[in-house]
Amino acid sequence: MLVAVALIVVLGAGGTLFTLLRGGGVSDTATVGPASAGGDVPEGYLGRWEARVDGAGTHRLTLTQGRVGERVLTLVADRADQHCVYAASLARKPDGEGPLRLTATTVTSGAPLSSCAPGTPTTLTLSPDGHLKRAGSALTYSRVGPVGSRTE
Repeated sequence: MLVAVALIVVLGAGGTLFTLLRGGGVSDTATVGPASAGGDVPEGYLGRWEARVDGAGTHRLTLTQGRVGERVLTLVADRADQHCVYAASLARKPDGEGPLRLTATTVTSGAPLSSCAPGTPTTLTLSPDGHLKRAGSALTYSRVGPVGSRTE
């Protein structure tokens, strides 16, 4: 009996480790590590960005280094009655310094989850004044920190 319990614990730990290594189980408050060399995301996009939605909440966006097909964006949208976390991958390699084209966002978590819906593919552009604009959105994101910083 004791051997069976030990086997279950070992298998459970192995499954958790496998999920974490594949990118699952990452919370929206995890600290993002430094950018890896050789990725496709231009340096100017990397870091933590924030936009306030008038009377409706905050959007926090984190861009990390990665290659085409890899997850490079995490977006946390908070409103008074909902919390949604999204992820998107780099859709294609940018020309020079951008723009940054991303895949449709997927919902990674939410409360209530039913209030969070996947998004459409989008394009991010750096403006001359250093802000980040998302195509099709009136939001302007301001840099709040480099990759790996915590602002909460």
